[in-house]
Amino acid sequence: MESLETFILSGCSNLRKFPEIDGKMDCLLKLYLDGTSIEELPSSIGKLSRLVVLNLTDCCSLVYTLNLSGCYKVENLPKNLQQVEVLEELDLSETAIREPPPFIFQYKNLEVLSFSGFKCPSSKLLQNLASLFHVMQSRTNSKPLLLHSLSSLSSLTMLKLRDCNLCEGDIPSDFSCLSSLKRVDLSGDIPSDFSCLSSLKRLDLSGNNFISIPPSLTRLSKLEYLGLSNCGICNLCGDIPSNISHLSSLTDLDLSGNNFISISPSLTRLTKLDYLKLSNCKGLELLPEFVTNIRNVSINNCASLEPVAIPSKVRNSMDSMHSHC
Repeated sequence: MESLETFILSGCSNLRKFPEIDGKMDCLLKLYLDGTSIEELPSSIGKLSRLVVLNLTDCCSLVYTLNLSGCYKVENLPKNLQQVEVLEELDLSETAIREPPPFIFQYKNLEVLSFSGFKCPSSKLLQNLASLFHVMQSRTNSKPLLLHSLSSLSSLTMLKLRDCNLCEGDIPSDFSCLSSLKRVDLSGDIPSDFSCLSSLKRLDLSGNNFISIPPSLTRLSKLEYLGLSNCGICNLCGDIPSNISHLSSLTDLDLSGNNFISISPSLTRLTKLDYLKLSNCKGLELLPEFVTNIRNVSINNCASLEPVAIPSKVRNSMDSMHSHC
């Protein structure tokens, strides 16, 4: 099937599953699945890099998940998809579609929406997806993403805005009203206030250039993971808020890739901390004794850290790990 350009399965009513793509259909341009009983598309459909026509007309069983990620030639969705009102997951990442089609407004049950590489979504789209649980947005253009309607997504539990080119003011002040959020990825972007995100358990702020870490972070008492890698932090004592102990649930802190030379004593107040990641902190010169109370400390590629500056318990742990390699 290596030279196949058109594959017609129209009307095969017993077809419920399309097989995984094994790389032998590189020439396929047109795929007709209309009138089949197919229930989902395999994630490997993204390997059909030359696909320009995908016909899903009357695929009435395709009701919960539609994954077209990586279908670089797909420019439009079939209009009959507007009838699939119970769709829960729609992944249009890395397609040739330039903006979400209007009929997505009808998907009231949509929980997962991914449009990596899209033009920024209209505010109308975000307003009408009342049951949306996850928004996964990643952009390659430089225009700011319009987020002013996110506050209406009261059921949102996961928000991924990694590297969305957001600047100061692009994340609205009412972002903090999303009280149901449990996971947030804002790598490369940061709002000024997290104080109302009381349910938040994971927060990734990696890749931001901090003037200082927002004090409102310390109000996230349910936070279990905090990612602050590659944030340009030079003074860990000055940049870590003194009341960081209020992060009483924190078990995993990633500070790798920063520029500080010593560790803030205030970290001793994180009594549940099990993982402290300091790898690639090339200016780090000294590890205080209190790090021996932390179960896992990673210090790979800390070029300025002399062995004599590493507490004996940490050295013994490192020797033990290397002896088992």
